[in-house]
Amino acid sequence: MHINDIETLRAYIARSSYFSETTINNVIRALGFPLEGKGETFYKLSKEFEKCAKHGAEISFSSYMYKYEKISFFRANQQDIVNHMEQTAADLGTDIISMVQNFGIFRNADKPTPSEVGKALWDSGPRRPELDTLYIVFTWYALEEVARIWYGYLEDNPAEKEELSA
Repeated sequence: MHINDIETLRAYIARSSYFSETTINNVIRALGFPLEGKGETFYKLSKEFEKCAKHGAEISFSSYMYKYEKISFFRANQQDIVNHMEQTAADLGTDIISMVQNFGIFRNADKPTPSEVGKALWDSGPRRPELDTLYIVFTWYALEEVARIWYGYLEDNPAEKEELSA
């Protein structure tokens, strides 16, 4: 399979991840890209995903979204992100709370409590400002996971990776 446009990239990520097409589309839009395109547009999106996969979402999303947009992104995609996180935790043989507490972002900071993680993940009520950091981390998680799927594809297909690097 040769992927050389955004539509095929989106379909590949949808088949290869636990995310819905809606969340994948929202990630791409949040990065400022259209849902269709090839050539330079596709190349730039691929590079953005590669940068995110290598260096984290904080690098990518920080230039595209304000704090309130990141929070809104999570709230709009909350169920899908939570479902993805639950499946990923199960695949890793852990629970979602422990998985979140061990995210690299918390390596040199206070880890959120199980209660905070649970409220941020499963509370569908009004936004809780004290949980904003977790909402943002979950937004980054979505971007990083989408980017990781694409970067994995490139690693498995060195000819295409080289073509996009030329």
